[in-house]
Amino acid sequence: MHRKLLPLALMYADDGEPIEGRTRLQKLVFLMQKELEQREQSGMVGSAYEFIPYDYGPFSKDLYDDLDAMINQQFVDDTEEPLRSGKVKYVYEIEDDGQTLVETESENRESVAEVVQVAQEIKEEYNDMLLSDLIEFVYSEYPDYAERSVY
Repeated sequence: MHRKLLPLALMYADDGEPIEGRTRLQKLVFLMQKELEQREQSGMVGSAYEFIPYDYGPFSKDLYDDLDAMINQQFVDDTEEPLRSGKVKYVYEIEDDGQTLVETESENRESVAEVVQVAQEIKEEYNDMLLSDLIEFVYSEYPDYAERSVY
């Protein structure tokens, strides 16, 4: 299974509820990957994302690169919402083609169905959490990723 299914499964989970913000998406994929590793399912992901400690905790440039590719392939939609600070918040939603891909892979491969289940659990637990609380939770569980934090 390709690692791109991790963010796609997250966007698919919880009836396609959007994921607000790049930082939130990074943390959710990180937590999902860690949960799969704990369940000894890390082999399900071909080349897992390599996360490094960064400004707001675990960060993967490959995840951004994959996200850009999925946007170009019309699997994912990213909407920009302007913030008062003048910055932009990205809101990510799965597109019909991405949804079809996740459903097809889930039906054909039991391992993908388990990934979708983990995505559902992670998204239900953390997607509605305040971003500051999510970052603090990740730091408390994985303190090595807080070492370069600006937060």
